[in-house]
Amino acid sequence: MHPTRLLLVLLAAALMLGCAASAKKMNQLQLGMTEKEVVTAIGEPGSTSSKGDEVLLKYRLRASGLWKATYYVRLQNGKVDAFGQVGDFGLGY
Repeated sequence: MHPTRLLLVLLAAALMLGCAASAKKMNQLQLGMTEKEVVTAIGEPGSTSSKGDEVLLKYRLRASGLWKATYYVRLQNGKVDAFGQVGDFGLGY
């Protein structure tokens, strides 16, 4: 195989593995987890906001190829009660 083609194939494979890693991270989440458990499972969020007993963790994870998607984890009273992308759980953001 020509070196340029081999490089392109390896690059494409690396990008696909990056996508799988992001999906795998989100699949580690479970309802009822604490914020500490979430951070241990998928890492530190890019940003955090809170209002009352609600905490929202915002993540930018590789979605496909070079693009990243925004994922949210919502905690109520210290426990995960919803997670996913915009519109996944009807939170309006």
